[in-house]
Amino acid sequence: MDVTGVLAAVGVLAAASAFGLWRRRTDGAVKAAPTAGTEQLTATDLGIELDPRATLVQFSSRVCQYCGPTRRVLTELAERHAVAFLDIDAEERLDLARRLTVLRTPTVLLLDGAGRITHRVSGPPRRAELAAAVGALVGADQ
Repeated sequence: MDVTGVLAAVGVLAAASAFGLWRRRTDGAVKAAPTAGTEQLTATDLGIELDPRATLVQFSSRVCQYCGPTRRVLTELAERHAVAFLDIDAEERLDLARRLTVLRTPTVLLLDGAGRITHRVSGPPRRAELAAAVGALVGADQ
């Protein structure tokens, strides 16, 4: 038996397992945007008027299996908090997706009233975390 081959297989399995565990831990986590408050979107960028309190933006694609369920969560949150929600097809708005470094769908952005990105989610969002972030942002205006 070739020891090098076995060691290589074990190494690949260990790396894949580590990646899977990391992905499970970080997928859908609501994170303050790394450049919170510096990246800003306008009504011209989005094609809709920004809500004066908050706007939820989802980047989707046709092949995304989690985009439909994410859309339902965001629609519910937008209705509950009376904020705007926009679903953008990443393929149709490749310019914006590249500018914002959208690497996968769904990607969700939470914008404040001025259009600054305050939070970002890669993958299907964790509902409770996103609801808390929206609530904190909207509550800050009241």
